[in-house]
Amino acid sequence: MTRKYPLDPLKRVRAEKVDRKGRALSQAVVKTERALGELEQRERAKRKFEEELTTTERAERDRLEKGELTAADLARGAAWGIAADIEKKGYERATQEARASYTHARAEADNERTGLSMARAEAKVVEKHHEAWQNARRADVIADDEESAEEAHLAASKSRGGS
Repeated sequence: MTRKYPLDPLKRVRAEKVDRKGRALSQAVVKTERALGELEQRERAKRKFEEELTTTERAERDRLEKGELTAADLARGAAWGIAADIEKKGYERATQEARASYTHARAEADNERTGLSMARAEAKVVEKHHEAWQNARRADVIADDEESAEEAHLAASKSRGGS
């Protein structure tokens, strides 16, 4: 008679948990990669803006030193400088938000990785127990077979000796 493994439901639940955690980790890694891509894009945009800003400021300073600017040009330049500072702060804020998002996504992925490791360890405990249980069942079957063979041998010996 074959006995069913008593912890089979637990084994199945733990295997399903490993699968769930694996999918969650995969999603978290994708989210992390997207967040990193967004961070890199925003950092490039910020650097490009700062390079353009530096180039424009240098050109305006050169024009000022040569005396090519009027009072109206200087007023427009001051307004442009204020607008450029506001835009620069916007780039900085966007970059900081992207960095925070990336840091958060990376932490989530680390948590999911830890959860998957724990789920795997829990599943392995049940798997090892199942293996030990199967080995014990095999040992019982072998012992039963040996006992049956011994009884059959004794019965055959008695019937030969008794005839």
